Amino acid sequence: MKLTRKSLKNLISETIREQNSLLLEMPENRDEQNEGDALKKELFHMSQKAQQLHDMLADEADLEPWVQAKITKASAMVGAVFDHLMYENRPGHVQE
Repeated sequence: MKLTRKSLKNLISETIREQNSLLLEMPENRDEQNEGDALKKELFHMSQKAQQLHDMLADEADLEPWVQAKITKASAMVGAVFDHLMYENRPGHVQE
């Protein structure tokens, strides 16, 4: 399935309208925000985009190699953070 730039633009616009998306803006003063809150917003937006990509792609989609590599790298990076936090937050672990 090949998407043209115009059809992709229309699909994104339609999805945003359907979900009545809210743009979460970063505060001007970084001190006004907790790092955890900012990271949770980043993760929220990542999950929304990942879900949209998942829904956009057909099972037989043939993506360019650089696109496949980016998705694989992003997955590995999120997985590494997840594994680290699971290890750090395991029962009985004392954080330094």
